[in-house]
Amino acid sequence: MGSAIGLCLAVSAGACDAGNTGQETSPTTSVTVPAPSQDPRGAAEDAALDAYRGMWAAYARAGLTANPDEPDLNRFASDGALKTLRNGLAAYRSKKQVLKGKYALDPQATEVALNASPETVTVTDCIDDSAFLVYNLSGEPINDVPGGRRSARATVTNLAAGGWKVTSFGVQDVGSC
Repeated sequence: MGSAIGLCLAVSAGACDAGNTGQETSPTTSVTVPAPSQDPRGAAEDAALDAYRGMWAAYARAGLTANPDEPDLNRFASDGALKTLRNGLAAYRSKKQVLKGKYALDPQATEVALNASPETVTVTDCIDDSAFLVYNLSGEPINDVPGGRRSARATVTNLAAGGWKVTSFGVQDVGSC
């Protein structure tokens, strides 16, 4: 297989000292200004997109050595998504293959379920993996068939203390977007 994808303000104000004028200066005061609050939907979308992008970045790092135990995988993915990534990397490692290159993401939060328990966001994407390929350990490509543009859909879940993580995803065939 040629393509590897196939298978989250503080402001300080202080007294100014205009030189020694004989007057006492006031002590430095620290003031915390809260950041403008973002609506809950926007915050959930941002967190979900960060987790989604983080998962793919961790997968690319792990692919360089086909390391299913890459620590960042579990930072951004959980449940079925984490299992799928680890199993895929373990399969590449067993065949003495690694993943190299770059891919382009364009994720969009398309569904937000803040009333669900747990909260979820659905992310859709069109991943271009034409430059993200499988190589043998000597650096030769397994074959010269590039990937392409693939439709992807992921569920990103708010796992409370665990934060937002991709819990499931699916990637379609080349040409699906």
